[in-house]
Amino acid sequence: MRLAAERGLPMLLGMHVGDEEKAEMVALWRQLARAAGRPAEEIRGVAHVSAGVCQIADRRADAVEALVKAMPGWLRQARRPCDRGRPRAPDARPARVHRTALRAAPGGHPRLCVDRLAATSERTGISRFALLVEGSGDLAATEENVRRLGAEVLPTSAELDRGGACRPVQNTSRVRSGKQCAVRRVSSP
Repeated sequence: MRLAAERGLPMLLGMHVGDEEKAEMVALWRQLARAAGRPAEEIRGVAHVSAGVCQIADRRADAVEALVKAMPGWLRQARRPCDRGRPRAPDARPARVHRTALRAAPGGHPRLCVDRLAATSERTGISRFALLVEGSGDLAATEENVRRLGAEVLPTSAELDRGGACRPVQNTSRVRSGKQCAVRRVSSP
């Protein structure tokens, strides 16, 4: 993180941590970037990326079920620790990632997915998302998930500006935290 902050490079924050830890990491990155002498305007403009799974379904339970069936297998295949200095037991990491990813996932009804993405953006300041849409492990289900994401979530959740940013706004739909948020078009300068 220090190296990225010193050079003004964005971070890719994984699905192994929730919004609170992502917000802490963004704050630390900003502090390190300031200490390295990066200009304030540059620091504000860096677009970090939040990675996560996204499974569209008419009911949240259906989305979670599709992921619960497939995620343990593909997480076991990717169990290498990626955080220096933070050793993990081989079997603990996939279980933790599985729980964290499902809890934070924009999954279920398209409106819930929009709300979850907007809430993450609001809580963390992160405005770009790398969504893993093949979580079910089934080709036909993945194709349908991509179709629904493109048709029902993305047009509602964000009209992308040239930088790909989506910005939270108030007073459109209720999210789990009790705050109201959604996203709107952001004009490019």
